[in-house]
Amino acid sequence: MKNENKKSRKAVKLYTLNSSAGEVQIDLNNYTAKCSVSGEPKQFYHTYLANMIATKYGNDISIFESTYVSRASRPKNGRRLDIVKSRINRLYDQIRTLKTERDEINQSV
Repeated sequence: MKNENKKSRKAVKLYTLNSSAGEVQIDLNNYTAKCSVSGEPKQFYHTYLANMIATKYGNDISIFESTYVSRASRPKNGRRLDIVKSRINRLYDQIRTLKTERDEINQSV
């Protein structure tokens, strides 16, 4: 019967992060991120969010808040398009190199 009146509370997980105002401590367990494109709120597991901020945003919460784009708001084929463009450029460079090599061989013969 005691459990009926007990309220559930999320644990507080404080992380020390850099910001434009210096070092700050933020409870990432209860933090809701906002997509900078769509404005949609997004919640993450606190350790995943802390790792993402540390690796992708230089441990700076200000940069994260201003530039975070959710997966749903990203261009669907943007990454794949970049990969194909880089492959095309690499192949064109290889063709140019082979043509110059061919021309050098023709001049020496």
